[in-house]
Amino acid sequence: MIRVLGMLACATCLGAAAPPGLGRSESPTTSGRSPGGLLRAGTSVDRTPQAESLLVAARRAARAFARHEFDELVAQSNGILLSLPGSDPSAPLQPAQAALLLHAFADGADEESVEVVVARHVDGERAYVEARRVFTLRGTTTRRTQTIYMGLRLERVSYRLVELRVVP
Repeated sequence: MIRVLGMLACATCLGAAAPPGLGRSESPTTSGRSPGGLLRAGTSVDRTPQAESLLVAARRAARAFARHEFDELVAQSNGILLSLPGSDPSAPLQPAQAALLLHAFADGADEESVEVVVARHVDGERAYVEARRVFTLRGTTTRRTQTIYMGLRLERVSYRLVELRVVP
């Protein structure tokens, strides 16, 4: 079970796929694991890297945005589409360019929170994340809210950012 903004939801409800090696028709006892999740004697352990959880990637991205660590947010990306309030959507940007634009965009803000609201798989390689940003502009006390939409792509075992849209 996963707690998301005060609600409990199972990973399947959030669109997570079954863990590798456990297809829908395969039971845990036929995959070398006992019903309690322990390995049975005589079974081998799969040493291949497991894909990162979408929710883990989504929370990591939200945390990077909240801390204004945009270099970390875009580090593994090849080209990022940005759409920020007050500007037209960009053509794909290199990570350094995207990080500079995000720094300029968020520079005058003090983040109160950036929380993942929704994280869903679109298909086997693509996912999207919706996060809620609450912040104040420096020198003011007025709280503002924006929605951040992030498009992610699974490459090998981790997700990378391919698109980020901020809407009021």
